[in-house]
Amino acid sequence: MTNKSDKKTSEYWLNKVRKSALVLKDVPKALQTEAMCLAAVQQDGYALIHVQEALRTEALCLAAVQKNGGALQFVPEALRTEELCLAAVENDGYALAYVPESMRTEALCRIAAVKSSGAALKYVPEPMCTEALCLAAVESDGEALRYVPEPMLTEALCLTAVKSRGYALEYVPESMRTEAVCLAAVEFGSALIHVPESMRTEAVCLAAVEDYGAVLQYVPESMRTEAMCRIAVQKWEFALEFVPEAIKTEELCLAAVSCGITLQYVPEALRTKDICVKAVQADCLALQWVPKKLRAEVKAAVKNK
Repeated sequence: MTNKSDKKTSEYWLNKVRKSALVLKDVPKALQTEAMCLAAVQQDGYALIHVQEALRTEALCLAAVQKNGGALQFVPEALRTEELCLAAVENDGYALAYVPESMRTEALCRIAAVKSSGAALKYVPEPMCTEALCLAAVESDGEALRYVPEPMLTEALCLTAVKSRGYALEYVPESMRTEAVCLAAVEFGSALIHVPESMRTEAVCLAAVEDYGAVLQYVPESMRTEAMCRIAVQKWEFALEFVPEAIKTEELCLAAVSCGITLQYVPEALRTKDICVKAVQADCLALQWVPKKLRAEVKAAVKNK
């Protein structure tokens, strides 16, 4: 059994830290050792925040940022060398935020914005945001488009960004949201919400719905054809809510109630025994939307099946 005096030794704490880096925050500074701190940051680079200043050596800090690049924020300014900053950025592009301005070279910025995370473009000094760097960044992560300087924005760059990540359409200037750009973006269906009303053509809307049925709600009513609605419901049963009443056929509703509670979106006139039975079989909660006159019959049918 460990006595209280044992708990005050560095050896005791070292064994604890080897099991969990989080323990380092509870270790009295006077009992922290280099070996103990190294064991902690090799598990979790962010444990560097709990290392006393005197033990934050270049070697220890390098181990920390190699594990978690963001730990660079806890490295003393005097130790943020080119080698250490490079190691941090190679691990996590966002670590560029903690690199001294004077060390944000074009090469380092390219590594941050391309190899690790395109969105790290946010921390690239504007003079270094060249056309080539911006292109490489959005190819890596379309989200980086939001940090591209306005003079660098072109339709070609925007097209590349939305092909990488459809949501990037949100950061495309209105004047550049052409049909080609929008069509590429809605390959990621939910991007339809960022497509200007004037650009929500049948082709654009169909491409979006084919990827994600829920976006049927953003399709102009006049374009919600029976074929498009069928695709939307096949992709996401709850899309039935956004299907025009005139297009809600028995066949379409039958397909939708495979997720029982979508029965609530089936017109009263179409809540037949077959549709209600299928809905309740899928989810007993659907019973609340079964017409009263059919409930007993539907319950019996479900029970017998």
